[in-house]
Amino acid sequence: MYYGAKPMQQPGQDTSYPAIIDTGSSQLSIPPDVFEKIREEWQQALPNLDCTSDKTFCHVKDSCENIAPKLKPVGFQMSDYVFEINPEQYLYKSSHKKCYFVVHKCRLPGKNKNLFLIGDAFLKHFYSVYDFDRDTLSLGINFHSQGKVSMYKPGDRPENLVNALSSVEGDTAATEQTEDLVQTANQTPPVAKVVLANSNSTVPVSKK
Repeated sequence: MYYGAKPMQQPGQDTSYPAIIDTGSSQLSIPPDVFEKIREEWQQALPNLDCTSDKTFCHVKDSCENIAPKLKPVGFQMSDYVFEINPEQYLYKSSHKKCYFVVHKCRLPGKNKNLFLIGDAFLKHFYSVYDFDRDTLSLGINFHSQGKVSMYKPGDRPENLVNALSSVEGDTAATEQTEDLVQTANQTPPVAKVVLANSNSTVPVSKK
């Protein structure tokens, strides 16, 4: 997993964790040690971040519109691609004037805690094709999510991708820059094939 261009891993390690593609979940659960690293990054950007009063989700007493520009995209490496969603896609505005983070620590017991549970917060941005005969899952960017998410080979992340994804609507210069950095309606987005560990839609996800 990545926070912007920074890998969320311990020095000298490159561990893969299993992931469950769960179309019945709306959330994004990540292993506890990975979560603590990304929480520290959030805390540096948002000193008033609260990850204790709610049992599951971190939140801030502010609008998501004010918070999003202070954060970076999160990226999930599956097989040979990194799938990245920007802050607006992993923040949720509540009716209590709070902004919640849908990326949260996996709370399953035992060894199951070291799982990525990838739900609708991610899946709604990528079309998916399941081929159980070949044990593969193909992912590509949905048309309606172009400019909100990105996918790229590890190490090939566009240098200014964060600024491009956070560009203000109506800014012509920013729009032109975005079209050079992410997949747009005028381009054919790539399709990534992810190898399934078995037929229950479990895929290996890099700890990065």
